[in-house]
Amino acid sequence: MSFYLIIFVIVFTVVYFSIAKDYKILKFNGHTLITLLISILTISFYIQLSDNSVDLLLQKKSYEKFLNAKVEDRDLYKEDVENLLKDLLEKENSEAGEIYIVARQLKNSNEFMLANMAYKAIYDRYKEDLDGNIIAEYAQTSFLSQGRKFNNDIDNILDDALKKNPLNPSALTLKGLSELEKNNPDLTIEYWNKTLPLLGSQKEKTELIGLIEAVKKRKNQ
Repeated sequence: MSFYLIIFVIVFTVVYFSIAKDYKILKFNGHTLITLLISILTISFYIQLSDNSVDLLLQKKSYEKFLNAKVEDRDLYKEDVENLLKDLLEKENSEAGEIYIVARQLKNSNEFMLANMAYKAIYDRYKEDLDGNIIAEYAQTSFLSQGRKFNNDIDNILDDALKKNPLNPSALTLKGLSELEKNNPDLTIEYWNKTLPLLGSQKEKTELIGLIEAVKKRKNQ
């Protein structure tokens, strides 16, 4: 109950019983006071519940607007989205599928920092039950949210993804890029050659072939 509601209860009780006593419309006793206070507290509970429900509804509407807005306009709704995501991740009974939907939506909207928070929560809670594809998505958002830089944590996530799904093209591509950053061109070429037959479009294959040839050329210099 808020501070102002407490003040209201006290003032209302004092004024009401003063008037009742003067006009002899109510016989003052403990039972009457308790009944009145229970009624007021019950009403305050539902008011508070309603306020929380309205806040949640507004946050969800802000989330929808956030996803549909242009990138330059998203700051208008970002605070509500961050609060909604925080509430979702702090709920003990949040299910993996519920969190994953939000993570995937944020990732597809290029909101990699927020998406990574959701993926991390899934990974920390359900690591053993996740398939390699979801873990690879987590690695991707980690890489992108870190300014396209690798670290030990991301490398470990990639290793975990490939352990569960050795043929995930995203994880193989990122692993090759990580090895290139460590100046291991042979491993880069190995990972990317494994990736080639897994790519869905000819454009992607052509681009990766070009990158492989560039790494070979750099290696032989």
